[in-house]
Amino acid sequence: MITQADIERLRKGIGEHAEPVLSLYCDVNPAKPENAGRAWIKRCKNSLSEIPDLRVPKKRAKTLYDEILTLLDLSVPEAKTMALFAAEDEHGKLTTERFDLQVELPVVDLAHGRVEVRWGKPYITPLVFAFDEYERAGVLHLRRSQWRFYEIFLGEVREDTQIFAEITPNQWKELADYRKVLEGGLLRAKSVRDQDKYRAKLQTWARNFYSKLARLLEQCILRLDVNRLVLMGDDWETGFFEVFLNRNLRGRLVGRVGHPPVIDEASSKDILEKVEPLLNEAERRDEMRLLTEIREGAGIWGAEKTLEALQMGRIQVLVLPWNLDLKVWRCPHEGFLAETKETALTFCEQPVEIPFRDYVFDIAEDYGSRLEFVRGEPERVLKEEMGGMAGKTRW
Repeated sequence: MITQADIERLRKGIGEHAEPVLSLYCDVNPAKPENAGRAWIKRCKNSLSEIPDLRVPKKRAKTLYDEILTLLDLSVPEAKTMALFAAEDEHGKLTTERFDLQVELPVVDLAHGRVEVRWGKPYITPLVFAFDEYERAGVLHLRRSQWRFYEIFLGEVREDTQIFAEITPNQWKELADYRKVLEGGLLRAKSVRDQDKYRAKLQTWARNFYSKLARLLEQCILRLDVNRLVLMGDDWETGFFEVFLNRNLRGRLVGRVGHPPVIDEASSKDILEKVEPLLNEAERRDEMRLLTEIREGAGIWGAEKTLEALQMGRIQVLVLPWNLDLKVWRCPHEGFLAETKETALTFCEQPVEIPFRDYVFDIAEDYGSRLEFVRGEPERVLKEEMGGMAGKTRW
């Protein structure tokens, strides 16, 4: 799983490297037929061959073009997107960073050949944005023996082993025994009076133990900065445990699902396949809620109006389609952006038409706006009903 240390290393090693730097993003998803037989390598080769500077020999036996092809030939990514960065210093020393991501990245244009290559200023912003802005999710698996917690981030799953460190094997055994009682066995051998006493004792124990587990869960959620929570397990138990969640945890809970196919030894793939539809649904729901809020008075929409408001510092959240193919007009010296050439001409004499995605991160940072990229039905609504761009305004 990509970490903050990885991002900082990228910023320092590549982001601060003297230009030119090679930035390469490629769709390598092995599940796609077009990537069968590692066909993505050929696409990368074709894109790299369009940059003559890569073939210029420097102080090493191989050109940068040959070095990159060697690295790609050795790569066997099990990912959806590969991000590769490379640069040479004045002595010919090669610095490279590669990230295999289990998600697609916004703004990176992989539609035409599923490869994007840039030569010059390092283009690391999409990767940094993904790390900073993607929601972290947590899955609590209420197994029939010892419970487990999984963190999901950028399509990867990592088990957190600290969450229940203070729970002893004896306590987990007590939980297993409690389940057996509820599922029908041990009370039958007791008299009615003994059953009542035993049931009361169990209820007191269960309240205390589940309350303790809920407290440990909240501590873990805060420590990992998890925004969305899923409970996984038997329906009766996830429903029962939900009662013990406080308002903070309930606000993060997006739903409950059943056990994965293999309960005690579920793989990362099993966990992800079980909860991903629920997480995607929650993401689309939040995106649609934001668009509704904007349309009902909290914002503005349409490319021309939104760009104007953005450059006045009015936009708090800039909402854009995931597949951002909008072109805008830019005044090179003034930095002003407009949807039409006519508007741009009121600010400068020679505006240039450029892909908005090339400047979207910079302009959002310049005006202190948070970016929100929407997909699925919210993306359709944004493109077809709101002019392809919207913003939640500060004032």
